[in-house]
Amino acid sequence: MKEGSAHVTSRMLLLCVLGALAIFSSTMAKSPVLPYFASDLGATDYELGFIGAASPATGILISAPIGILMDRRGPKILLWAAAGLFAFVPFLYFWVSTALQLVIVRFIHGAATAILGPVALAVVAGWSKDRRGERMALYSSSTRVGRTLAPLMGGFLLAVPVFQPYGIDVYRGIYLVCGLFGMTVLALTMILPIDTRSAAEISDVPVRNSTRKPIREVLKRDVLLICATQAATFFLYGAYEFFMPLYWNEVIGVPEWVSGLMFTLLTITILISGPIIGRISDKSDRLPFMVSGIVSLCVLVTLASVLGNFILQVLLVVFIGLAIAATDSTTAPFVTERVDATLKGSALGLLSTIMDVGHSSGPLVLGMLLAVGGHSYSFAFTLASAILFIIPILVFLGIRGIPGNKQKELD
Repeated sequence: MKEGSAHVTSRMLLLCVLGALAIFSSTMAKSPVLPYFASDLGATDYELGFIGAASPATGILISAPIGILMDRRGPKILLWAAAGLFAFVPFLYFWVSTALQLVIVRFIHGAATAILGPVALAVVAGWSKDRRGERMALYSSSTRVGRTLAPLMGGFLLAVPVFQPYGIDVYRGIYLVCGLFGMTVLALTMILPIDTRSAAEISDVPVRNSTRKPIREVLKRDVLLICATQAATFFLYGAYEFFMPLYWNEVIGVPEWVSGLMFTLLTITILISGPIIGRISDKSDRLPFMVSGIVSLCVLVTLASVLGNFILQVLLVVFIGLAIAATDSTTAPFVTERVDATLKGSALGLLSTIMDVGHSSGPLVLGMLLAVGGHSYSFAFTLASAILFIIPILVFLGIRGIPGNKQKELD
């Protein structure tokens, strides 16, 4: 049933605000505070890698099942579950005193974004058809408003002793703020008007028929290659986001709070460029953006790990943001165009799962490479980037031969 554009716009606005606040809360829990908190707990390079990997690792386990569950049961209960996690998990950081405890809390906290990501994007895809790429990029960009402001706020709270008069240390004070914003997310979820029906019910496809197709339909070569591109992107993004604040502090001598400004600049770049690239790809071919984005990212993070000049690091942050946006704003709409309309949630769940494999393994592998390479950031990032260079080659060769990159919508 078609809805008026005004109604869709109001729901879209509310979902965007909800997503922005949710990601603000979860991002401030890690950027830039998490590596410094972990370091103060005495974590080794190996332990730092596990701490950085814990949150996205949750998505590996639950994103695909969440997508399938949403296709069958609808999104509302899943959004409620995510909101509850955003609201209450940040308070668990108050009791963390060891690296292992931090790994456990990060793993639980990761479930919030692992649920919200595929469910929210599937909802947006259901609301939009002709402008799907643009609107999905718009939602993603709204979450990046939160991702943009979170490091800025986190850096400010690291620099200014706001909580000291109340006997709260700086780390737990930051997690208190995360919890308060999570409570706001829960409140907004309670008033979000959203269809409770499953994708199968909306499209009048019997569940007994639609359940036969997910594995065969979703696990196609082109879908898996798109997912691999997203995974490679977030492998480097996750490693860069977790370890570069330590690099800037240890090698260049940048104060901790400056890392917040750097990641704010990074997310502003993605925020602005993402919808533009998404809209252009709606009218052209998404493949060149995907390939050029991951190739550029491999080169840029390698340069970032060897340059000791802070001004050059600032410039690299901007270009790294453009490279991430080129891939991230095209993979989600691209993957929904490759499957049946009733399987958008399953496809996006698979995309989120494989993305989280990359996002989780990035800090984990970098931590191991740092330990093996004598704590050399240039060695770790260069070796990882060189290995990942195989991904864009496989994607270009694998998808180029498939006709209709701008495939006609199946719904």
